[in-house]
Amino acid sequence: MRALLHRLPAFASVQDPLSGGGLIATYVASLIVFAVALAIRAWFDPVLPAGFPFLTFFPAVIICGFVFGLRQGVMVAALSGLSAWYFFISPGRFDFSVGTLLAMALYIFVVTTELTLIYLVTQAYRKEMTAREEIQRLAEQQEVMALELDHRLKNIFATINAIISLSLKNASSADELAARLRDRLAALGRSNLLLRGLRKGEDASLQSVIFQALEPFAIVGTARFTANGPKVPIGGQTVVVLSLILHELGTNAAKYGALSVQGGRVDLDWLIESTADNDEQLVITWRENGGPAPTPPVAGAGGFGSTLMKRVIAGVRGQTEISYPQDGAVVRLLLPVDMLRPTSEAAADN
Repeated sequence: MRALLHRLPAFASVQDPLSGGGLIATYVASLIVFAVALAIRAWFDPVLPAGFPFLTFFPAVIICGFVFGLRQGVMVAALSGLSAWYFFISPGRFDFSVGTLLAMALYIFVVTTELTLIYLVTQAYRKEMTAREEIQRLAEQQEVMALELDHRLKNIFATINAIISLSLKNASSADELAARLRDRLAALGRSNLLLRGLRKGEDASLQSVIFQALEPFAIVGTARFTANGPKVPIGGQTVVVLSLILHELGTNAAKYGALSVQGGRVDLDWLIESTADNDEQLVITWRENGGPAPTPPVAGAGGFGSTLMKRVIAGVRGQTEISYPQDGAVVRLLLPVDMLRPTSEAAADN
C-alpha cells in the first residue's frame, strides 16, 4: 500500500518536491479530469432528474486532490462549482436565489470536507515518512556507534596485551608487576575518560591530552615543565596512544631522569611539518634537562618504555626517535597528520 501511495504525485512530493515539468503535468492532468467530469455530467443531463448538478464533480475533486495534490484538488473544486452553477443549476447564467445559494453552500461544505480529509491523510503520511527516516537515522547511528565501540575495544585490548606482555618481561617480582600494570592501565583509563567527555564530532586538543597524561607527576603548571606548540585537535585511538606514551615518559623521567632530582625539568614542544613526500606530520619533542646523565640501553635490549612506545605508536603509523645526550634524554614522536582524526584512523584500519 505504501509503495502504491508513493507512486502518486500528491504523496511522492511529500519527500521529493516535484520538478517544474512534473508540477505542470499534474495541473494539466487535473484539468483533463475536470473536463471529463464536465462532459459526463453534460451527457447525463437529459436523463437526470433535477437536484444532481454536482454528481460527477465530487469524484473529480477527490481524484485530483488525492492523486495530484491538494492545490490541484482546490482548482478542480472551484472550476466544478462554477460549471455546475452556470450550466446545470440555472443554465446559461449565475442564479443568486436562496435555493441556488444553499446548493452552492452545500457543495462548498462537501468539497471542503473532502479536501480536508485528503490534507489530513497526506499529513499523516508525511509524519509516518519522517518517523521512518528518523528510525533509519537512529539505526544507522547505532550501527556506527557499535562499529566505533568495537574498533576502540579492539585497540584497547591490543594495547593492554602489549602492556601485559612487556611488563612480564621487565618485572622482577609480582608486586612490581602489579604496580606497573596498575599505573599503566590507570593511564589508559584516563585517556578513555577524556574521550568519553567529548561531544559527537568533537576532538580533544593535544595540549589537554598532554596535561591529562602528566597530571599524576604534579609538574603541569610548575617551573619544571613547559609545553609549547600550536592548537592541534586529535581524537580516537591517537588520544589513547599519546596518553600512554606520555605517561611512560613521565614515569621514566620520575624514576631515572630529570624528574628524579630537584632541579630537573622537562620541555615539551610540538609542531606540524612537511615531509619529503609533501605530506604533513605532527612532531612532538620531549626533552629532559638537569637530571642525571642518561645511560643508553644496550643495543637490541630496549626497555619497556621504548619498546612500548615503538609498538603502540606503530598502530597509528607513527615513529619514535630516542637519543641520549649528556643533558638528558630526548624523544621525538612523529605521527602522520591524517591519523590525528578518528575518521581517518577508521578508514585506514578498514
